[in-house]
Amino acid sequence: MADGSLTQEEIDLLLQGADDLSAQPSESGPAQNQGGGEDLSPLEKENLGDTVYQGLRSGTQSLSMILARSVTLGTPYAEVRSPEEAEKEFSGGYVFFSQNLTGALSGSVALFLSSSDAGKISSLLMGGDASEAGAETLDSAQIATIKDAMGPLMFSMVNQFSVKAGEAVTPLGLDVKNVADEPTFPVGGGRLLRVQIPFKVENTIDSRVTLIMPLDMARSLHDRSRRTASAGQMMNPDMANQPQGPQPGQNPLKNVGFPNLSNAGMGPLTPNMDLLMDVEMTLTVELGRTKKYIKEILSLGEGSIIELDKLAGEPVDLLVNGKLIAKGEVVVIDENFGVRVTDIVSQAERLKARKQN
Repeated sequence: MADGSLTQEEIDLLLQGADDLSAQPSESGPAQNQGGGEDLSPLEKENLGDTVYQGLRSGTQSLSMILARSVTLGTPYAEVRSPEEAEKEFSGGYVFFSQNLTGALSGSVALFLSSSDAGKISSLLMGGDASEAGAETLDSAQIATIKDAMGPLMFSMVNQFSVKAGEAVTPLGLDVKNVADEPTFPVGGGRLLRVQIPFKVENTIDSRVTLIMPLDMARSLHDRSRRTASAGQMMNPDMANQPQGPQPGQNPLKNVGFPNLSNAGMGPLTPNMDLLMDVEMTLTVELGRTKKYIKEILSLGEGSIIELDKLAGEPVDLLVNGKLIAKGEVVVIDENFGVRVTDIVSQAERLKARKQN
């Protein structure tokens, strides 16, 4: 190469070297990002994050109603993490909602919420003001409360998985625990998809929730979702060729104004309530209670008087399967005793009673 030009032999050697370099994986390339590998494209991660967001958002209406405060979710951010990174991130100060799935998707997903945020939600439901930060772990009553509050969000997310997959995804059971109380990470085995979503409760919480699911499950969900969308386009081939928006000579579209609808008087949203309408439950009317020693009970006879813990004229308790739901007064109807309901126990009072028990 004395005259500054390359011979054909030198050009062949350079091309061979370039091919060798392109065949080697780059240490800084996508295959080494995010803790051990990246098998999802940015568009795939965005679609999966939106699926999780849409599912959880459908359940926020129920949470807003029982908290009597606005609950909103922000823009999701999805990325791939290794189990070691996820376990390190959620080593303490969190509660997790572990949902086992079967059907079109098989395995488990976990939703993480900080213990402080979970404690504030539990406090609101138990009649508190949620002004103080909670402890690092929640007690059993708080765990039961937060499970009732966040359960509809998890149920809505699983329903969204079914819609996207085009087949039924069935939840097997929701488990709620403190991360500190669990010896093993709730979602293990291979790399994970991590979806962070900003989570706000009016005047109470400005934080985030994080969903963790196995990467294999995430990839299966995305593939099924794409096939479902393709099948829909094949059934309606003309939809893809239809022009969007108003065309020349057509009247422009206008937004329709709807009146504001009040949620007053509506209880928490409960899916598939029609399936439970024929289930029989035991309704008990309780006049009062008392405690006595065995020797006092053995000494009871005809004419004995037992003093109860209620005053004369005080409402009696109505219990369903042993749980207090209302209070009322005793009435007589055609020589039969009955109870007129005078007060329905609020959910906050029921949760407070559960905690005391």
